Amino acid sequence: MDLDEQLTSSPLLQEMERRAVLDPECFDAVMAHGHLTAQVLSPSPDTPEKIVEHLLSSPAPSDAEKKQLIEATQQLLTAIDNQFNDEQVPLALPFTLEEDEELLESPLTDWCAAFMEVHMDQQDAWLGDQEEEMTQLLLPIALLSALFVDEEPFQELYEDEELLYDMVEHLPQLLTDLYLQFKGQAD
Repeated sequence: MDLDEQLTSSPLLQEMERRAVLDPECFDAVMAHGHLTAQVLSPSPDTPEKIVEHLLSSPAPSDAEKKQLIEATQQLLTAIDNQFNDEQVPLALPFTLEEDEELLESPLTDWCAAFMEVHMDQQDAWLGDQEEEMTQLLLPIALLSALFVDEEPFQELYEDEELLYDMVEHLPQLLTDLYLQFKGQAD
C-alpha cells in the first residue's frame, strides 16, 4: 500500500481527519502517521490496541469501530515498516512543503511533534545505553517539531533556515538510520 493509498483508504487515518475537522486539538492523519512511524521505529512499540486507545481516546469508538481501527492500525504499521525494507522505493512521508509555506508552521512540524511524543513517552527504551548517539540522531526531528523553539540552547539552530531545510531533505535517511539502529540490534 503506497502512501496515497494509506491516506485515502485507511479507516484509521480517515477517522483521524474527521476528528481533526471537528476538534482542531485532535491528531490529524499526518500527525497519526508521525506517531505510527515512531511506533514502527520504537525498540518498545505500543500494541495496535494501545495506539488506537491513545489516538482516539475521546470519544472512544464503539467496540465494532475499535476492532476495525485496530486492524487498520496494524496494516499501517506493517506498510510503514515495509517502506523501510524496500530498497526500490524511497521512504515517503505524508506531506510536501509548499514554496511559500513557513517551515515551522507546516504539516512537517505536526508530523515531527507526533513522532517526538512517542519518543518522549518511551524515552528510556529509546535512549537505553546510547543516550548521546540517540540524542544526536533525534535532534533534527526534535528541531523540526518546533517543540523547543523557545528553548535558549536551540535559538541559534532555529535561526539557520538553511540548516533546517537541510534537515528536512535528509529526514528520510535519518529515519532509515533510526530504523537500522533499533532493528539491527534485534537481529
